[in-house]
Amino acid sequence: MIVANQDTLFPIARNRSRGRYRRGYDETLKALRDLGRVEPVDAAMIALCRGLADELDAATGDSDESRYTRGTLAGRYQAALTCLLARPDGMTDADDLAGLLSAIRHERTGG
Repeated sequence: MIVANQDTLFPIARNRSRGRYRRGYDETLKALRDLGRVEPVDAAMIALCRGLADELDAATGDSDESRYTRGTLAGRYQAALTCLLARPDGMTDADDLAGLLSAIRHERTGG
């Protein structure tokens, strides 16, 4: 038996509002993308941060949620976000290394 309009059986709220942690995360991610600091290899970390931001929004919006749970989620979200933000920029490191090697060669050859 085929049920017509199956997509309306379990509708997804398209106008679901994002909480402050998710909005902040989305703005940070956009800024990182604009700076060229997001690569395909970052997909898992991006998904983790997004999920934690959503969970933290849900926990802080639920008055029955314990302070311990909210604090734990906040700490884990901060740690994951720090990993994403603190990732070194490979181009800068490569340029620094090339400059260092050039200076060493210059010192050895005297010119």
